Amino acid sequence: MKNINKVDVKEFLTKESCLYDYSKSLCIYNVSQSDFEKLKEKLINDFDNDIEIICNLEDGEVKAYSKDLIYAKSYTIEGSHFLDRKHYTFTDLVDLMGILRSENGCPWDRVQTNDSIKSNVIEEAYELVEAIEKNDKESMIEEAGDVLLQTVFHSKIAKDKGLFSLTDVINALCTKLITRHTHVFGETKTKNSNEAISSWEKAKSIEKSQKTVGDKLDSVPKTFGSVMRAHKVQKIVRKTGFDFDDAKSAKQKIFEELDEIEKSKSRENLEWEAGDVLFAAVNYIRMLGVDPEIALNNCTSRFIERFKHIEKKALENNVELKHKNMDILEKYYQDSKRFENQVE
Repeated sequence: MKNINKVDVKEFLTKESCLYDYSKSLCIYNVSQSDFEKLKEKLINDFDNDIEIICNLEDGEVKAYSKDLIYAKSYTIEGSHFLDRKHYTFTDLVDLMGILRSENGCPWDRVQTNDSIKSNVIEEAYELVEAIEKNDKESMIEEAGDVLLQTVFHSKIAKDKGLFSLTDVINALCTKLITRHTHVFGETKTKNSNEAISSWEKAKSIEKSQKTVGDKLDSVPKTFGSVMRAHKVQKIVRKTGFDFDDAKSAKQKIFEELDEIEKSKSRENLEWEAGDVLFAAVNYIRMLGVDPEIALNNCTSRFIERFKHIEKKALENNVELKHKNMDILEKYYQDSKRFENQVE
């Protein structure tokens, strides 16, 4: 059989199926009786009834879907075009992007640039985070795919411009994972996760030629959200010992900065002091062991749900959403909070 790849069953059982190229036939060999049930289960999970599999018996071949497989020492998955399948591989994803960017592909995909879709990376990452927080498996699968798409899309655009390719991206990533895990692939030894993080950061500093704390601070992306950037900077500086003694001291700093706001004489000065208040608040929350980015995001989500309750009650009772009805609207708001507590 032409264009056939062969893989030992032990390797096939340990690798993700999406790493194989099913545009070519794949022969899984050296299957023992003890491997059979594991192989069958994997094929059912990966392919369901999407494709027929050839059971290579001693007296001939028998085709069967995954759930109906009979034991054989080897099996062949016949190669097929991705449009003829419902289960896909990483190769299919790359090929799909190539088609979408081609002359006969999608007009929108074809004209995109790294700059035009850069905000999509942030949007998709946040949508994945939301799915994780909701513990929504189906949404996590979808959003993780969208994040992966951004990497493939940006790499294809860059390749078309002669800048770099997906191969360059994967090579750089694997190199980073190897060189920064010196406690796994090198001679450095670590006893726990804290030591592992310390080892990673030391390797990163060497790689990035970060000789000072200032170098590390300069490497924090300005494109981070303001809360995230402040939190990251504070965590870096904390390791030098330049930090509050405790959360109580950090809390006091908030009040000091609030006093400074009241003394502001100009719009420019007010913005300056307002920033100090927010930075101090992030510091305090950090010292409580809470991630301020997550805390604020969750708070915003709660506020949205509470306001939707206000709007619903106002419509039911013919109350206008105006400041003159603030006493009534505040009651609706407090009711929504009590309902939250009952649910919890």
